[in-house]
Amino acid sequence: MQSKDILALGLGLESPWELVDQELNTEVEPHELHLRVSAPRGSLFPCPECGQWCKARDFKEMTWRHLNFFQHHAYITADVPRT
Repeated sequence: MQSKDILALGLGLESPWELVDQELNTEVEPHELHLRVSAPRGSLFPCPECGQWCKARDFKEMTWRHLNFFQHHAYITADVPRT
């Protein structure tokens, strides 16, 4: 199992989301783990109002501070879909 798979399991990612990039910054204390999550182009997402699955109209990049992975501060960046 690769580190990418382990991190995706730790995040609990479900389709269509996937971990596309990871970077560990050891130049700062505490170390920072930056993860990028994305969904393939054309993926369907549930509408927050009616629940119907539809394509995204556009995306907004957002970053969240996640729980630590081991002793490293973790940050998740994703393009959040608007349906």
